[in-house]
Amino acid sequence: MVIRKLTARFGCLEGDTLELHEGLNIINAPNESGKSTWCAFIRAMLYGIDSAERAKKGSLPDKTRFAPWTGSPMSGTMEITHGGREITLSRATRAANAPMRAFSATYTGTADPVPGIDGSNAGEYLTGAGRAVFCSSAFIGQGAAAVVGSAELERRIASVVSSGEEEVSAGEAADRLRAWMRKRRYNRRGAIPELEAGIASGEETLRRVAGSVAERERVRAELERCSESARGLSERLKAAQEDERAQAKQSFERSGERVGELEREYSRAVKEAAAREAEARGGVFDGMGAAEAAQLAESECERAVKLKSAGELKPRPLWPGVCAALAALFAVLAIAVSPFELIGTAVFAALAAWQYGKYSGAKKAASAAMEEYRKLLSGYGAASPDELRELAAGYARRRAAADEAAAALERARRELEAARSARRADEGRLTGAQESDGLRKLEWELASMNARRESLAARAAELSGAISAMGDPVAVGSGIRERQERLEELTKQYDAIELAADTLERAGAELQSRFSPALGRRAAEIFSRLTGGRYDGLNVSRDFSVQVHRSGDSVQRGSLYLSAGAADLMYLAVRLAIAELALPAGEPCPIILDDALAYLDPARRERVLELLEEIGKTRQVILFTCA
Repeated sequence: MVIRKLTARFGCLEGDTLELHEGLNIINAPNESGKSTWCAFIRAMLYGIDSAERAKKGSLPDKTRFAPWTGSPMSGTMEITHGGREITLSRATRAANAPMRAFSATYTGTADPVPGIDGSNAGEYLTGAGRAVFCSSAFIGQGAAAVVGSAELERRIASVVSSGEEEVSAGEAADRLRAWMRKRRYNRRGAIPELEAGIASGEETLRRVAGSVAERERVRAELERCSESARGLSERLKAAQEDERAQAKQSFERSGERVGELEREYSRAVKEAAAREAEARGGVFDGMGAAEAAQLAESECERAVKLKSAGELKPRPLWPGVCAALAALFAVLAIAVSPFELIGTAVFAALAAWQYGKYSGAKKAASAAMEEYRKLLSGYGAASPDELRELAAGYARRRAAADEAAAALERARRELEAARSARRADEGRLTGAQESDGLRKLEWELASMNARRESLAARAAELSGAISAMGDPVAVGSGIRERQERLEELTKQYDAIELAADTLERAGAELQSRFSPALGRRAAEIFSRLTGGRYDGLNVSRDFSVQVHRSGDSVQRGSLYLSAGAADLMYLAVRLAIAELALPAGEPCPIILDDALAYLDPARRERVLELLEEIGKTRQVILFTCA
């Protein structure tokens, strides 16, 4: 098979085209230019996209990693030559959850489908190998030179060194036997542990049935004792209730008489309180307390005394007359003696006017005080302060009598309410609405006993149901015997399968000793050539781990002892050897390498290119590199 042309809408490729030819193709491009994407696209065109693949720590599934950056669906075409005919493969995405699932294979330039090719078998049909073998040999991805073993690859290599039989892998057969063993026993799982658990469960069931039957008998006996106690409590309660009703009837009659008597006393107290309140109402002190009225009266009397004293003061006109006489004297002197005496006249005239003003003001103040004194007493209807005090004392006596009558009314009301409350209690006891402490205690004991009876009855029913659910002891015993017979049979099978697995493992070791040398010899030849003879030995184990021998050394070393470049070169040799041994030679498929020479020095890179050029004479080689 030869790939001629690729057109991809895949990852960073948006309708990009890549044309190839027979022999060695070297696509030299910088990082992030799409080299790895082209490699993944070729693999997707051949084998499709695994839509079930999920993201793992450190990696993304192809369906996510290579989704077109523009958001358009994945699609592409690949033009190839196979069997002498030009074929065009097409893949497209019609559903988001099935990328590249729509497939067609037609003869190039026509609409005629190629018979025998569909989306599920295209890769194996064209390359002669399944996905696992192709990815372990002819497809060398970036940073993935190491070979991962698979049953398919094991069958391919085994067929080279055996009779050509490719139907069964020793590893697959061993895995199948181990799977059969796991079905029978794997740690605590499998048919044998299940039977053992079933037998133990059956035996435990028999023990539980016996224990449940014994407990049910104990519960039933206790239930009978509780029922007897409940009957006794019920009789005691009935008698106590009858006695309670008789006592309540007598007390109810007495309390009725007491309520009637207190109602009459309360009616008299209401009338007395109303009369005394009416007597206390009215007058200037209405609404006040006795002490408040006495305090107000005393305060008003003190003010009246002060007003009367102020009104009885009589001002004398002596000083105004004296000052006026002196002013007249100085006026005569001013006429008779000297005009300067007028100054004395003016001074004494002013003093006379000022003294007269004081005299007039004092006279008016005394008159006003007497007027206010009369108004104050007339406002209270009294003629003197003593009469006002007597009015306040009379109000205090009437207020005290009203307050005493109100207090007596309140006492009568409380006594009546207490009597009525007692009568209601007697009525409640009589009708059964209220009960004494003794009755309540008996009822609580009876309720507790009945609750205990219900709990025991429920427990007895639960035990009976559990016994029924656990099954007939005879049937349970029969089931135990059947499981024991089946356990014996499966144990024999397990021992036989274990023996077969051990035998197959020894046979697989022998097969390994046959195919590993064949693969190791060819890989060693390639590795020695690529390293310029620095390494002269290479062994491949069944799990495809590799040991190499350096010329002159006494021991072999694993890949961890090699540099990154030497390790990549070692696995490249193993993959090329696998491609020679495992892939069909009649229609060789291309070998695809993605930056496989990144860690190589110039000399080894040159040797690899020489080898790839030689391989390119018999099969197409596509090398993507940035070196």
